[in-house]
Amino acid sequence: MPVFDFFHWDKDRGYTLAETGAILQVTVGIPPALEQFCLKSGVPIPAPVAGYALIDTGASASAVHEQVFADFGVQPIDHIPMSTPHTKDKFSFVYPAKIQFPGLNLVGDGTYRVVGCELKWTTFDNKEIIMLMGRDLLKYFLMVYNGVQSDVTLSY
Repeated sequence: MPVFDFFHWDKDRGYTLAETGAILQVTVGIPPALEQFCLKSGVPIPAPVAGYALIDTGASASAVHEQVFADFGVQPIDHIPMSTPHTKDKFSFVYPAKIQFPGLNLVGDGTYRVVGCELKWTTFDNKEIIMLMGRDLLKYFLMVYNGVQSDVTLSY
């Protein structure tokens, strides 16, 4: 079982896990099927967008900043009802995406269904959050949140 540790520390602030939340590097790109279509059609493949994913055990579905899909020109494939503490009875679009975590050595093509949301922000140390990693992806991992050591361990 591969094990990956993500130590949250800043030279000026020390331990930062409680401040930033559990984050890990992520890239979001167009799905492989769309890449193949672009190659056959002679259309340039947009470069993946790099940023950080916030691990969100309260989210049932993973979400990506919706502007990423607008910039790619990717259309939604579905919509689902969404509820948050601030909104009820709202629908959000679902997009196909190639999600990769550079810090993890995952197998497979990385194609997932993710919800498009307005969620982009920057942490105090300029790490741009572009994704919430919800329970739909977390169900494949064993996660240890070690607040005392400011460390998150993921294994699969």
